[in-house]
Amino acid sequence: MYGNPPPAVRISTPALSSASQQRVRSAQAGVSLVEVMMSMLLLATVLLGFLGTFIQSRRLTESSVMHAAATSLVYGIIEQIKGADYTTLLPSTAVDPDAPSGTTPPYIRVRINQDLTVWLQTVYTPAPGTPAAPATTPAPEVTAVSLDAIDNFIVPLPLSTATGTTSQQLAMNFWIWIDEIPDSSRDVTEVKKVTVVYTYTYNDGNRVRTIRDREVFLRTRYDQ
Repeated sequence: MYGNPPPAVRISTPALSSASQQRVRSAQAGVSLVEVMMSMLLLATVLLGFLGTFIQSRRLTESSVMHAAATSLVYGIIEQIKGADYTTLLPSTAVDPDAPSGTTPPYIRVRINQDLTVWLQTVYTPAPGTPAAPATTPAPEVTAVSLDAIDNFIVPLPLSTATGTTSQQLAMNFWIWIDEIPDSSRDVTEVKKVTVVYTYTYNDGNRVRTIRDREVFLRTRYDQ
């Protein structure tokens, strides 16, 4: 009962040959390489998705900033036009000694910013002439010459403090028509329709986009 315990049973396994061991190690290494490649592929897919989203977001943001800047400039000019004297300044037909050389009336003098004043030349049609302004927004490929318009170019305005190739600037072209449109049948004798067509371009990646829009408003002698 208290004798020696039976000897432990030793189970021996056949030793793997060097060729078999090499195959096992190769199989293990192959599985690890596939896993790494799949992980890298998944990571690359996710990163490409983020990159595409970032690029699209930047394009939309830049477009919104440019349109907001252009709209702000346009409405600033429109408000100045609305405040101009109906008889003598909408438009002015007298030569302004401060106007740049070669800029002839009729024109409207407006301030772009504290450092820049421009004289916007206009197509002026007194009554009873036929209004000359376009009834719709001209297509981007339409030129000022084809509409008998006067092309007013506003020098590039910086939108940030960045300089060099990273700077973004706003350059605009203005076409302005002022048409007198009295309606004697309704006792309307002094009213002018002002049409402003503005155009600007900006870089969208490797492409240059052109934006053109139109603003139309009426101005009577007694608006002020």
